[in-house]
Formats: sequence, structure tokens, C-alpha cells
Amino acid sequence: MTDQQNRSTAYERALIDAAQALTSRLDVRDTCGAMLDVVERIFAAEASWILLHDRRSDMLVAAEYRGRGGDLYADLEVPPGRGIIGQAFSSGEPVFVPDVSQEDRWFDPERVHRSGLASVFTVPLIYNDERIGAMGFYSPRFGPEALPSEADRCLLQGLGALASIGIRNARLFDEVASEKTRRARASEQQRRLRTEVGHLRSEIRTVLAHGTIIGRSHGIAHVLQQLQVVAPADTTVLLLGETGTGKELFARAIHDGSRRARSVFLPVNCAAIPATLLESELFGYEKGAFTGAVERRAGKFELAHGGTLFLDEIGELPPEAQAQLLRVLQDGEVTRLGAMKPVTVNVRVIAATNQDLAARMETGAFRPDLYYRLSVFPVFLPPLRERPEDIPLLAAHFVDHFAARQHTSVPRLSDDPLAKLQAYDWPGNVRELQNVIERAVLLAGGGEITAAMIPNAARPSRAGAASTATPAPDTGPATPQSFEEAESNAILLAVEASGWRISGEGGAARLLGLKPTTLHAKMKKLGIRRPGRHLSD
Repeated sequence: MTDQQNRSTAYERALIDAAQALTSRLDVRDTCGAMLDVVERIFAAEASWILLHDRRSDMLVAAEYRGRGGDLYADLEVPPGRGIIGQAFSSGEPVFVPDVSQEDRWFDPERVHRSGLASVFTVPLIYNDERIGAMGFYSPRFGPEALPSEADRCLLQGLGALASIGIRNARLFDEVASEKTRRARASEQQRRLRTEVGHLRSEIRTVLAHGTIIGRSHGIAHVLQQLQVVAPADTTVLLLGETGTGKELFARAIHDGSRRARSVFLPVNCAAIPATLLESELFGYEKGAFTGAVERRAGKFELAHGGTLFLDEIGELPPEAQAQLLRVLQDGEVTRLGAMKPVTVNVRVIAATNQDLAARMETGAFRPDLYYRLSVFPVFLPPLRERPEDIPLLAAHFVDHFAARQHTSVPRLSDDPLAKLQAYDWPGNVRELQNVIERAVLLAGGGEITAAMIPNAARPSRAGAASTATPAPDTGPATPQSFEEAESNAILLAVEASGWRISGEGGAARLLGLKPTTLHAKMKKLGIRRPGRHLSD
């Protein structure tokens, strides 16, 4: 067999090996590496490379480089049409340079001469008229005195065609895999957003006093007049009042009376969020902004875009968040943590506090410029002790609500417990009244709410005690109770409300949420026994 025949057989074997190598690889880099393995073996190449066309940058970028000059060409980028590689890519024809030192068409001549390459043989990578890149090599086998034969050119072009097919298929596979990953991430993000939207809707539906402002006192009438004035405007409102006066309820009323009523109302309790997380919660963050930030997250301001953001306990904002909030109010823009550009938001802010912000300004704990921005329209919510005439209305409303929630008939609220409620000072305001009525409805079990079911939990109201026709019993100052005393009192109230029945419907165990055996054991331990009788079931 002649040398020509041997070379032809070797070339055929090389094409077969290249085809087999490509069918087992679905990664672009692996595919490029497999092709260069074949080129090195067949042509005894001391340097070989593949550059691929990047459509976004319109540059030929080094995908794989082997051998001599590798440290110089690892980051090579060549514009199409420039240099030997760029010309081969643009023309679609192979180019052989027998003597690198005598060629002046290089894109980066200095780098070429430093690489130590003596000759260059390069072919374009083309698939169905789509130019994919270029492949080339240097081999001592070729030079000015040993030009590539036609068979060498055909073989290299054949390898280039195979490489084009393999690289295109690998790219398609990568695109499919990336699309699957993108869809999986989008699905996960959609799931998280659904969860977050569900949470937001739940928050929106959770309304103090269950969605109704109840009261006919002069103080409440004055507040409602103020809300009617400010609600249609887009003015920032500052709600002032003690804890439990229903600031969120009034904020919702402002939102419902505004042009934003069909958009989101998003409440945020600034005191409930750790200071280290407050900025990211309010303003959002970019992926990688801090440890644990695995994806971009919108802040409360972005989630409330087009609607109303209620910032409760605004006095608890740390200085850094105060500065950010001031910028939002001034410019209508938020900047996520880790972001370079701000995001425009259209949000109405309603703030609330039970603190004296003027006093906090004097101590430097609250920014004066932020205070003046927030207090464009301040509204003071009167405490419950200043409107005792509203207590019967509120109590009746809460009785109806909790009876419906506990699936019992509505218990009757007689004059004695009402007198006791009106004589009380209510340091916890409407929220405390709500809790007291919920407990009383539970103890009444559909019967009558008695004065004994109203706890003597705190000081009586001086004004209430003086103006109430029927004085409430046990109006002395409260004293701290031990856990055992509190438990004993709760059991006594329950057994009295149930007629000393322990188990069954309306029994004390049911009222207290205990098993009858557990309640029996507690009563025995505490020495609770109906005078003159045994416990009945």
C-alpha cells in the first residue's frame, strides 16, 4: 500500500473517529475538545483552536485552545473580517499561512509573533449557510516548503463540517437545558409569588374590628370627618394614637375612600421586622446583594405600587431606613440593596405611631425632615377611655362576631357587664376590649354574659366609675397574679358559666378547650369544688 493510500485510509479513519466522538457529546466545550483531539492526532498539531461566533457581541471568541501559545490566546476575541481567522470566517474559505513572520494580515501581530507559531491553517465552521466560528492549528508538518495537499484541505474542511454539526447540536441541547432550567425557576418563582400574594390577600382581609369603624362619640365623628377630607387626596397621612386604638383600621378606611381603593393595601409593622432586615423588606434586594440573597426580591414599596403602603410603628425605623424612606417620599424611587439603578414607584404612604415623634426628634432618634414629610395631615385617634359611650356599640359588635366564629348562638350582654366594661380604663384600648369580649363569649357558650365573666384585669376608669349608674363590682386596683391564681380564676369562671357541668356540650371543659379528665385533675389539684355538691357530668 502506497503512502498516499495509507494517508487516505488514515483520513477516513479520522473522519469516522470524529463523527463517533461527536455523537457521544452534548456539551459545546466537550465537542470542541473532541474535534481538537482528532486534529492533533491526524496532523501532529502542536497548537490548535476553535473560536465561536457570539451573536450578542458579534465577535469570534476563543472556546478552546490547545498547545503552544495557550496562555496568550485563552481570552482571544476577533472581529469578523479582521485578521486571518476573521477573514476565513467571513469569506467561508480555508486560509493557510505558510510563514507567520511574513504575514501582515494578523489582527494582533504582536501576540501572534510571541506565541511561537510558524504556520497557521484555519477553516470556517459553517452549517447550512450559518457561520458558527473557525477552527485552526499549527503543525510542523506544514510550512513554506510543505504546503497542505488537496486531501489535507478536504480533510480539514470535513472535520470543520463535522465540528459545525456537533457544536450546533450541543448549542441546541444547551438552549433546551437552559430553557428547562429557566422554566423550572420561573415555576418556582410563580409558586413563591402565589404564596406571597395569598399572604398579602390574607393580610388585606385581616381588619381590626373586622372591617367596621364603630362609634358615635364626638371624638370618632371628628376623626371620620378628617378621613373624608383626606382620603380622596393623595396626601401622606400620619395616624397618632395609643396602642390598640385601631390605626390600621383607619388607614384602610383612608385607602378605601381614595382613588387607589381597587389597588393593594399593604400593611407593614416596622417594629416586627428586625432592624437588619428592615431595609431589604421595604426596598427589596438584588441577587447576591448579601449572603442568602439567591434571587432578586421586590420590596414592600414595589409590591404596593399603585396602592397604599401602611407603615405602622414608624417611630421604630432605624436611621438608615429613615433616610431611604425620605428619598422615596421625595423622589418616588426605591433602590434595591445591591442595585445600581433606582426603580420608580407610585405609592401612597400612611404612617402610624404611638410614640411622641417630636420628642424623638429632639433626642436625634427621628429625622425632622422625615417627620415633616410624614405629618402633612396628622390625625389623632382618641383612646377608648375618652369615648365610653362607644363601648356598648363595640361590645355588641364583638359579641356578634365571636359568636358567629365560634358557631354558637349570640349570648345576651346585660347591663351589669356593660357597666363593668364602661367603668374600666382600657389601657389596651379597642384591642383589649376585643380580647375580653372574645373570652366572655367563649365562657357564655351561647347563654348570658355576666359581670363575673369580665376580668378585673387593670385599674378602673376614674371618669367611667363616676359616670356609671350601676357601679361595677371589684373596682379596686389590680394586683399581680401568679400563674396558679390566674388558672384557678379561669376555671372558676368556666364552671360557674356552665352551671358546674364539666363535660359535654356547654361544659366547662369544652369552654376551656381541655379534656374533662384534665380539668378534673386541675380542679382537684387547686381544691376547686362546688360548695355542698359533687362535680357533675
